[in-house]
Amino acid sequence: MSNTAQAPSRATGSQKSVFNTVNVITIVDTDAIKNAYPRNAGPGAAQGLNHHEGITMLCAAKNFQGDIGNDPANLKFSANVGDFISFWATTISDDADDSVIIYDISSTSQTNVFNNFQANEETRSGAVIPDTSKQNGLPALQVSRSFYSYDSKVKNSGTEAFVVSFALYELDEARENQTLYGCFFWDPTIVVQ
Repeated sequence: MSNTAQAPSRATGSQKSVFNTVNVITIVDTDAIKNAYPRNAGPGAAQGLNHHEGITMLCAAKNFQGDIGNDPANLKFSANVGDFISFWATTISDDADDSVIIYDISSTSQTNVFNNFQANEETRSGAVIPDTSKQNGLPALQVSRSFYSYDSKVKNSGTEAFVVSFALYELDEARENQTLYGCFFWDPTIVVQ
């Protein structure tokens, strides 16, 4: 069962309203960030990414309207008022080496396109993973697995500037534990049409 807000389907009289979920994934090139910025002590010392180093945001093709200013850390997508938005984050290694966790999304503009964001967890009891005892990994094995997102609901159409903050963890020398490297943020602009 999930504690993430689910996109409800509501019927009113003879009209039916359906709210969709727009998934936005942020892929973080942690090497680019670690090469450009030193360690820091966490959220109270978070460092801004001057040129959005290492950040790429993507959404489904049906919602994608383009990057803003040819910057993959700024995104233009279509959504309707009432739609849900879920921000997901991962690293190029899919969090196996370095890992990232989004911990805050805050508006910095007069226009509030989104309601407040909240961290959520979804656990799938039958999520699939490759069967490593097979050369091609198939058939897949089903396991219980949790997924984490930072979610909101679209409040208005328009353009919103905000700050996305994330913690970056790196694999320790023993290659067993991920430890905090530091916290960072970038200031994307998102256009909701």
